[in-house]
Amino acid sequence: MNKDTSNPIVAVTMFIKNGSSYETTENNGVTNLAFELLLKGTTGKDAALFSEEVESLGASLEAAGGDEFCTVSLVSVKKYFPQALALLSEAILTPAFSKEEFEKVRRNALSAIKAREDNNFEATYHNFKETFYEGHCYRLDKLGTEKALSKITAEEACKVYKAGLAAPRLVLAVSGDFPADIAELLERRFGRIQAKDDGFLKQESTEFRLIKDTEKTTIKSKAQSMLLLGYPAPSLNNPDFTAMKVLGAAIGGGMSSKLFNDLREKQGLAYEIGAFFPAKMYGSHFVFYAGTRKENIEKLRAGIFEQVEKIKAGIALSEEDVAAAKNYLIGNFYLDKQTNVRKAWYLGWYEIAEKGYSCIDGYAGDIAKVTKADINLSAGKYFFNNYVLTLQESK
Repeated sequence: MNKDTSNPIVAVTMFIKNGSSYETTENNGVTNLAFELLLKGTTGKDAALFSEEVESLGASLEAAGGDEFCTVSLVSVKKYFPQALALLSEAILTPAFSKEEFEKVRRNALSAIKAREDNNFEATYHNFKETFYEGHCYRLDKLGTEKALSKITAEEACKVYKAGLAAPRLVLAVSGDFPADIAELLERRFGRIQAKDDGFLKQESTEFRLIKDTEKTTIKSKAQSMLLLGYPAPSLNNPDFTAMKVLGAAIGGGMSSKLFNDLREKQGLAYEIGAFFPAKMYGSHFVFYAGTRKENIEKLRAGIFEQVEKIKAGIALSEEDVAAAKNYLIGNFYLDKQTNVRKAWYLGWYEIAEKGYSCIDGYAGDIAKVTKADINLSAGKYFFNNYVLTLQESK
């Protein structure tokens, strides 16, 4: 919990260990359907009445699926927090999962899959993850597939959701001007959640190995082409994590990054370019991405691989580059967690990711300690591994 009396707002987020990494090819997308359906009515109220009651308190409720975890969040003014918390509890503990609302959610999910395929970056990244994580629990996308979604039922979505609703799989985070009896309020509303995990939800392999370089190209009727090149990267709890975050920011984290300056500004090879390194529990990926015209693909590819060789040689960054990247990360972190909503999210995320909620106070300090030598040492462990390159090429 984080007590903040600067404004009369309370934010609560429940993290649940559930998501696409607990699915199979046959039911891929079921968890996202369940969480999209979660706020569409309860056993005692239909969707319209439930929504009306939330809005009448000036509160907001949101639910979101994911790969490693899913979330249900509440933001409320302090005055009506007990009533809003009761609605959050009602949504979490007694969702209706009506077949009528389920069909609406299914149609929305199918539309989202189509929209993903129409987006150059999203489609190429989806192809990248399928190849990069072959045989791994991260290979499945949270949206699922059209084939799987066509067969999933509301009953199956309900079963998967309820299987995740067990105390060992949950973290409840609170930030804001909450009342003094907050612990009692939470116990009253959520104390009857089952104490034991029944073991229904299982992840496939969490062991990550990339055994060979792989390149895949798809041809699309698009005006632009998209290229993604990715290498294995450390998990969230790995000591190399912070050094690689600084490397990612320096190489491709913004308009002052190496990729942006060298390949876009100086050579004009891309209309968008960057790098990212997501926080994952069971093996992550460091990805270079770029959107370009078909005639620039080979030059762009060569330019990105040249950056990789500089990283491997320890000559990609100057001390000034490292300092700027650290300032970029620390500044963005503090800006992002200004609100109680984001503070609650960070507290819960660090806890569910097994880092411990106190890491919210130490992240900026850990980034500040990273040196150029740390980056070179960490990068040497990952960029000498195999890679995956996916290209969506325009006709």
